[in-house]
Amino acid sequence: MKFMDKLPAVISCCFCCFLRAGTVMIALVSFVFGLLFAPNVIHTKGFWDMDTILSNYSATTESAVQLVLGAVSIFLCCISVMLLNIPRFIEVYQWGALMYSGTVTFLCLILAAFCFFLHNDLLAGIALLCLIVCNMILTVYFVIVANSLRISLIFLSNADLML
Repeated sequence: MKFMDKLPAVISCCFCCFLRAGTVMIALVSFVFGLLFAPNVIHTKGFWDMDTILSNYSATTESAVQLVLGAVSIFLCCISVMLLNIPRFIEVYQWGALMYSGTVTFLCLILAAFCFFLHNDLLAGIALLCLIVCNMILTVYFVIVANSLRISLIFLSNADLML
């Protein structure tokens, strides 16, 4: 039995819509989150600008974090497109979302450590920690909803429905 098959299942997304419509909304939200962080790859001014917490002391490390964050955001945009009604693609999205969330958590922890210990900026560090918590909660919920759709599609394709 696979790891994803052991996750809990839901019957609707956000308590109001069907799983297929919910996964479309999840794909759109994931794509938008990817677009928010993607400008960091080329260090252009984007919707999410990290210049306010960059310093001269650790600019190389923080620039590398910014570059990696932008690259994994482009990865999130690509895997969001994979969230179709094909069970194998849904599983690719699930593992990709978990990898994205883990990478963003690690990078934000590095930036929060810089904010707390190097810049003495508690507000930015707390904001990054809140971003980590929100990212983890959303990722877990998105993976559970996508997994529920994947399991239901597998079940429906294997079942001999008698009308």
